[in-house]
Amino acid sequence: MNPNQPYPNTSYPQNQYPSQTYAQQAYPSTAGNASTTTTTQVQSTRTVVLSPFFDIQYLRTIPGWLKIAQLILMLIAFILAAAAWSSSSYWCPGLSNTYCYNSYTTGSAGWAKFVTITGFIITLILLNLYLFHLIEKLYQVNWLFVEFIYCVVVTVCLFIAGCVMIPTYGTYDGTRGAVVFFCWAAMAAYGYDAFLKFKAWRNGEVAQGVSATVTTSTSAPARPPPYPVV
Repeated sequence: MNPNQPYPNTSYPQNQYPSQTYAQQAYPSTAGNASTTTTTQVQSTRTVVLSPFFDIQYLRTIPGWLKIAQLILMLIAFILAAAAWSSSSYWCPGLSNTYCYNSYTTGSAGWAKFVTITGFIITLILLNLYLFHLIEKLYQVNWLFVEFIYCVVVTVCLFIAGCVMIPTYGTYDGTRGAVVFFCWAAMAAYGYDAFLKFKAWRNGEVAQGVSATVTTSTSAPARPPPYPVV
């Protein structure tokens, strides 16, 4: 049967299907000029630089500023935690020529020193990876997700470090109060960094490099349905 012939059922009134083929009657969208279907394809491309090079411009970005702030705050918190006189053996307040030792103050200061120096070293490594575009070279790693998890872990550890430095000898050793301040300031920086990394990861962005989304459309004639047997 010729698909371009009018609808074969002659029992219908002639004006009900005026000069329409069977395909046009079954699929009204094919009537008139709408005789094609469109298929849209979305492709993602990424351009990477495999040769490392030093890029000072990274320090002018928000992630670069955050890493610099994190390094400064962590270093100050570590120095203060190590310098606090109640963090080890100390002269007992009000008792001359007597050394005191408190396991809580020593343990809490040790935790604060561990968190701050460990975070300082890892953040310094990440900063250098970005400065020399090694993050871009190692593009197989999902760096945004890795950094998001890292920032969340450091944020929680800094919150705990600040909390444990508050009790015991806070009145006598003001340095411990300063440790709390800088630990929680660094916690805010890492928390904001975690938010930015999570947002970029959910949006499908890349940690470093150039990415683009290419949309292509193709058109093809609409396929008519199978013809009835008459």
